[in-house]
Amino acid sequence: MSQLLPSPAPAERLLSLDAFRGFVIVAMIWVNYLAGMPGIPYWLEHTGPHADGITLPDIVFPAFLFIVGVAIPLSLHRAVGKVDAALAGRLLWRAGSLMVAGVVLANVYRYDAQAALLPRAWYTFLFYVAMILLWRQANGRGWPFYGGAALMLFLLAAFRGTLNEEFDSVYLQHTWWGILGMIGWGYLLCSALFLAVRGKPAALVAALIALLAVYFIAPAGLLPFVNVPQVLGSTAANVMAGTVAGTLFVQRAMPHATRIRWMVILAAALFAAGLLLRPWGGINKIQATASYSLVCAAIALALFLLFYVTIDVLRIRRWAVVLLPAGANALFAYIAPDLWEQLAAVLHLPRFWWPYLESGGAAGLLNAAAMTAAMVALTALATRTGLRLKF
Repeated sequence: MSQLLPSPAPAERLLSLDAFRGFVIVAMIWVNYLAGMPGIPYWLEHTGPHADGITLPDIVFPAFLFIVGVAIPLSLHRAVGKVDAALAGRLLWRAGSLMVAGVVLANVYRYDAQAALLPRAWYTFLFYVAMILLWRQANGRGWPFYGGAALMLFLLAAFRGTLNEEFDSVYLQHTWWGILGMIGWGYLLCSALFLAVRGKPAALVAALIALLAVYFIAPAGLLPFVNVPQVLGSTAANVMAGTVAGTLFVQRAMPHATRIRWMVILAAALFAAGLLLRPWGGINKIQATASYSLVCAAIALALFLLFYVTIDVLRIRRWAVVLLPAGANALFAYIAPDLWEQLAAVLHLPRFWWPYLESGGAAGLLNAAAMTAAMVALTALATRTGLRLKF
């Protein structure tokens, strides 16, 4: 694992990664539907701000961060030693667009329709339309991209919001980066580190340790607009753990048994390190503690290992077909539930699809599962028609 990485990529696409990404996205949609629902088991609810432990929903976001990290070597290994302005621009665009989207979505709950030009539903729906036009996977940048850019600039300028303890401006304001923005920061930092150390696994492990050290020693106010300990420390470490694992998949000649052995070793090491660091902050999602990031990365790697063995080693694949559309079109799947909600609000449709939100219980769990299946089907339809998003 200490060899240099710029070897040819595997000829066949890593289907297990697409399937695992789809699995995590499906889980993310389902637990988002469950958020705040009464009458459900405690392990389906997020833990509180002072918890020392995790539940199922707490694992979903770190698992996605881990997947982002796995994809970095697969997409950037050919660029090792060949970094140029075009590549730097692509990395900045991908990360920056996620950061902007994250800030808007973190602000939209306080949208003030009385002070703004557009009703809330129209504003949010058009924001998703702009995202789709900007992130739509296509050859070249034609009028849809530039139309989306113009629409996005208009929406950013047109935002007006209420004031509260978190926000002291009626305009769009950064207080935290939101889910998408945190993904953007982790992707940008870990991509830069991967290229800087030329993809050397040992150096990436050292970078992982350094990011954990940042969480413990960097002051929160070190940089404006960025919570350095959490965003550039433990959260980025979660992505870096995936990056280390991803280096195993750019070496075509590595036997399955060797790759599996290294995955088991890495998962065990991450889990052990997470438990060792537990006395310093506990396993706490809200504080994004180092222990939380490491334990969740270990769980994500263990699950990914199951997908890899089943799909790419044993080649048992038919069962995963339902996950692949969400895995290959993850950004669309992520926005699909709220896109549908805002479109329905624009069209003034009654919420017949969500009758058990307030009653919850078993009926609510089934209702959430049905809506998750509907969003996966919508994603599959979008993918089939050629609407694929790639930031």
